[in-house]
Amino acid sequence: MARRILYVHGIGAIGGAERDLLALLKSLDRDKWEPYVVCPGTGPLLDQLQVLAVPTHGLTLPPWRKFLSFFQRRSAVRRLRDLVTHLDPAMIHVNDIWWVPHTLRAVRYNPASVPIVAHVRQEIEPAKVRRYGLDRVDAVVAISRQVEQSLIVGGVSANRVRTLYSGIDFSGTQPQTDGQVIRQRAGIPSGAILLGTVANLFPRKGYEVMLRALPAIIHAVPTAHYMIVGSDENHYADRLMKLAQELKFAEHVHMVGCQDAVHPFLASLDLYVHPALMEGFGIAVVEAMAMGKAVVATTTGGLPEVVEQGETGLLVPPGDAESLSATVIALLEDKVRREQMGRNGMVRAQERFSLAASVMQMEQLYGEVVGT
Repeated sequence: MARRILYVHGIGAIGGAERDLLALLKSLDRDKWEPYVVCPGTGPLLDQLQVLAVPTHGLTLPPWRKFLSFFQRRSAVRRLRDLVTHLDPAMIHVNDIWWVPHTLRAVRYNPASVPIVAHVRQEIEPAKVRRYGLDRVDAVVAISRQVEQSLIVGGVSANRVRTLYSGIDFSGTQPQTDGQVIRQRAGIPSGAILLGTVANLFPRKGYEVMLRALPAIIHAVPTAHYMIVGSDENHYADRLMKLAQELKFAEHVHMVGCQDAVHPFLASLDLYVHPALMEGFGIAVVEAMAMGKAVVATTTGGLPEVVEQGETGLLVPPGDAESLSATVIALLEDKVRREQMGRNGMVRAQERFSLAASVMQMEQLYGEVVGT
């Protein structure tokens, strides 16, 4: 009989963490595991879960460390506790650190001991490990070796931490896809050299650094344009466009919002750029590599574990607009090297970051946690 897993996720938009969760649920062996997801009651994530026929329960999980959320937190924890009692799962998988405190308190008074797996999907300072209760769960999934080391330094027992790289389904990647339709839809001029980033619009993704690097890039390559693929829930896009206008190149920046399928947008690019200030892993970088794109990324978090320096792309220090612009220009002016890096990246993505391997390792961990 299939063992029930309750997944806890508190964001309704779709970014890297949500795409990773959806890919896992799509490939999970339903003969062994019965998934059930707690998530916000509206939004793109809920829509996609319904497409996958995964049972859901709508629940808003307020921020844990904000004082004004105190009463909402108590109510959310109580509802989550009641749901755990009703569903009686074999284990709980918390899809990011933000909802670990809610989950720990929800199971505290449960008469049956429910093991908890916490997924850490971003860089984390060791001081935050105990703050979010990561030292008190049964197993912690780190998105990269760098994250794993921070967890251990912060107090998680080494035998409870497992680094599992996110994987992608290569059946949906078609490197030869014609990107002209996407370019036309986004208003990008014919013959433009197109850079792009796939990431929801947050300051930690380094978008402002990229915009400050663009004047030098456009000066060297006047046909260069920049496309941003990702959702914006806090009006950060307005701030970015204001900066682009101040720097006098707003007509070179194209924001296309959240997209269910990012592969056609990646196919339209000449170079993928990931300017993150913080990044636990960078699933979008793997997706770009799988589409045969050379990558310029930063040295933060797990990105050096994804990008092979000098072979599949180039790495620059986070926050360094000057280094970012010089590196992007160097690859834009060397098409032969850029295309070779793209071919190398495709091979590396398939060898190291397949969804099949990722799901197999996750199911193995589940079996260890529930004792099967």
